[in-house]
Amino acid sequence: MTGDNVYGDDELAALYDLVYSDYDHDLDLYAGFARRGETPSLELCVGSGRVALHLARAGLRVVGIDASRPMLARLQAALDERTAPNIRLVEGDVRAVDLGERFDMVYCALDSFEQMLTPDDAAATLRCVARHLAPGGAFVAELRTLRSVDWSGEPSPLRHEWTRAGADGSTVSKFSSMRASLASQTTTTALIFDRVPAGGGPVHRRAFDVTLRVFTRAEVELLLRAAGLRLAHVYGDAGLSPFTDDSDTMIIVAEGEGS
Repeated sequence: MTGDNVYGDDELAALYDLVYSDYDHDLDLYAGFARRGETPSLELCVGSGRVALHLARAGLRVVGIDASRPMLARLQAALDERTAPNIRLVEGDVRAVDLGERFDMVYCALDSFEQMLTPDDAAATLRCVARHLAPGGAFVAELRTLRSVDWSGEPSPLRHEWTRAGADGSTVSKFSSMRASLASQTTTTALIFDRVPAGGGPVHRRAFDVTLRVFTRAEVELLLRAAGLRLAHVYGDAGLSPFTDDSDTMIIVAEGEGS
């Protein structure tokens, strides 16, 4: 998460984990790229470690950067004897950090790059990628496509997405509504989480908005070039299918210009 992320306290970090606890379609993608290199991988916006923990369990080393202390604390708490030696955490803003190291893979998973709401933010983050990418290395990121968003301008109806058991035995229900702005290429999702304590009791509600920016392929290519990177491949999903007009997802793979 960036310095502006909304998951800035313990409760919100726990809700993030609950939302993405079963999201695993991209794990093989990052593991595959990680195995190509000899250095640790660098994850920007590592969050609570959904991907990093998967890599560490596979014996792969990861350095994770995030600005959210609660998210990093959850990742730290999830480490065990098997994974702890393979993960190093850094609290910092991915737009500005400089570790003085190079990595064979730098990656930004699950639309995390879309937290860069301005061209300046996106450019600064890609300059960070260029600083840390080893010769011959790859930058991998997952983004949504314009096609995946309803740009009608009308907020979608509030809908119940799921009800799940929380770690404390409570019951949590998630509701959401999204509105999109074509002028700013952003989507803002209103999220509502209702928590009922184990055994019943008053409902605790937490509501907040998440705003993300949608990038076009051409825009990404220009931003990469300005940062000293080159767009090498674009895929339509985490299985590396061809990118087409019907793709809802854009997997970008970039290299240093000298690679």
